[in-house]
Amino acid sequence: MKYLVCTVVLILSPFCKADAQELSKVFGKIGKEEAALVSYSPDKSAPAVVLFDIGKSYFEDIENSFYVIYERSRRIKIFSDAGLKWAEVEIPYYQEGGIFEQVLEIEAFTYNPDGESFQRSSLNQSGCHDEKINEFWSAKKFAIPDVKAGSIIEYRYKIRSQYKFNLRDWEFQSRIPTLYSEFEISMIPFYEYTWLLQGASKFDSNTSYKDDGLKRTFGPVEYNDLVHKFIMKNVPAFNDEEYITSINDYNIKLEFQLVRVKHPDGTVTNIISTWPELVKNLLKDEEVTRFAKKCEKLANKFYCPDSLLHKTQKGKFDFIMNYVKANFNWNQNNSKYSTKSPGELLKDKYGNDADLNLLATGLLNSAGIEAYPLLISTRENGKVKMDYPLINSFNYIIIYAVIDEKVILTDATEILCPNDLIPSRCLNEKGLLIREGPVEWVNLQSLTPSEIQTVFKIDSLDTGALAKTSISVTRYDAIRYRKNYGEDKKKLAERASGDDYTVDEQSIEILNAYVKDQSYEVSYNVKCKTEVINKKIYISPFLNEPITENPLRQNSRAYPVDMLYPIKRSFTSSVTIPDGYKIEFKPEDEKILNDLFELYFHLDYHENTITVTFSYAFKKPLYEAKDYSGLKYYFREIIKKGNEKVVLVKS
Repeated sequence: MKYLVCTVVLILSPFCKADAQELSKVFGKIGKEEAALVSYSPDKSAPAVVLFDIGKSYFEDIENSFYVIYERSRRIKIFSDAGLKWAEVEIPYYQEGGIFEQVLEIEAFTYNPDGESFQRSSLNQSGCHDEKINEFWSAKKFAIPDVKAGSIIEYRYKIRSQYKFNLRDWEFQSRIPTLYSEFEISMIPFYEYTWLLQGASKFDSNTSYKDDGLKRTFGPVEYNDLVHKFIMKNVPAFNDEEYITSINDYNIKLEFQLVRVKHPDGTVTNIISTWPELVKNLLKDEEVTRFAKKCEKLANKFYCPDSLLHKTQKGKFDFIMNYVKANFNWNQNNSKYSTKSPGELLKDKYGNDADLNLLATGLLNSAGIEAYPLLISTRENGKVKMDYPLINSFNYIIIYAVIDEKVILTDATEILCPNDLIPSRCLNEKGLLIREGPVEWVNLQSLTPSEIQTVFKIDSLDTGALAKTSISVTRYDAIRYRKNYGEDKKKLAERASGDDYTVDEQSIEILNAYVKDQSYEVSYNVKCKTEVINKKIYISPFLNEPITENPLRQNSRAYPVDMLYPIKRSFTSSVTIPDGYKIEFKPEDEKILNDLFELYFHLDYHENTITVTFSYAFKKPLYEAKDYSGLKYYFREIIKKGNEKVVLVKS
């Protein structure tokens, strides 16, 4: 009997490998070789290296029920102070209703070289503490003691889990290099899983064998475990985290998903079904569709129906979304299921995303607006693998509404988010529509650019420049400004000030700070030091607003560049030339225009005024890996043109 269905999903190209160093892989046994290791030769900049990371999962019969036991032991060499953070360990564990996990048998040690031997420090168990992450996940945390550059640390633990639907992933790759990574799983005939390899095309070693020990018995069935072992060596660090959804979408890891359960009496329960069956089940689910229908029937308990009289469809939509956003608070928990009854929600005035968005879905339908739940995975949760119809791929619900025959995606958790936008954390490829009929996947991407327009008026260059600045911000950039600054003039002044620029806080004016359907507007005066070298004045027309560092630092990339949403930036600067000066040098005009990107730079001058116009736009929310080098070039051009200087000389 096969206990494991083998499936490889090739997400990235194979990585370049070197032979792993032959070091001890026995917990508690440290050799001179580990002490002598001062860097990782393929990546000299690595602040630490994982010497070994060994894990295994197996099934244990406890009181006539199977638990999954997960064991892990890990050893790390710290090279520099930047690697000290690897001594701070978090072990996540899950709890949902009566299903729970327990973290057991934690051991952790630090080894510091002391002549020909090592000085060992051990973790005091009182240093471990639990921290709640969300309504389902918590973490056991501890800091390994006496760690410094040159230390070797190691730790191991067990997790006992009742949760058999998804076995724990095994991550071969982390943010530091790994010399040796091994995962072993012992399968029993009652649970059949599929495994998926992400981030690489093959293992360094992959073996399977039947355990030749004593037979195990469960009910009438006798069996031996079927063991699978997976090994990878010299795995490079995952250090390219700019413009991606989540490291979990691209790092090298092994995932397991339950396919079917084979009961001792011979009956079989299939777990992986089809997308139509999954949607059909959700349409009957008490905590999804039926919760929304209950809210629809109880709409008059939430607001007076007369409030909608004489309103257009769009007016009704905005009234209901604004009502939910203003009267109910999101508790920061993500879930695909409601956790309260409509009555409890009305009383408590807070809930998770499903509580609020299913409430809004029901109220919209009660007002005659066609609305449905849209099941998604947030960016942090990772992408949905559409080949595998598994409910656990999703962790969030938003709303699909039809207003005057136009589809609008909306979300009730963010009061500062316009009603025709979903929060940026939800911009993650596609969502699954929960309604009768054929299965529908809905594109979550925003295709309309978010824009920041900045205008400068600079004069008094001969006595110490004064720049009058105004900024107008739209869509997702406006949400970010409202969250980060709102009406806080001090924070805005700190943001705009630099070594050579000081914002006059008293001059700051803010418009539409919390008017979410309008652009966020701010204006202020900036006092600048005039840069004078050899009696020449050097002018930065856009002060310190354009970017100065290229965010794309890798030579190449094997996965997409996720910009989150299209962006446009435009700068206009009007500079008054002081009496007695003329232009000695002006930057050349430039224009780039294609399907991916556009850039425009133009300088004009008339009498004593220079006008410089600069704009650029990334037109797509998501770029293919093959566009990476082109995008790097575009960023270089943005940095060059945005920071070029005009030179004035006495006439």
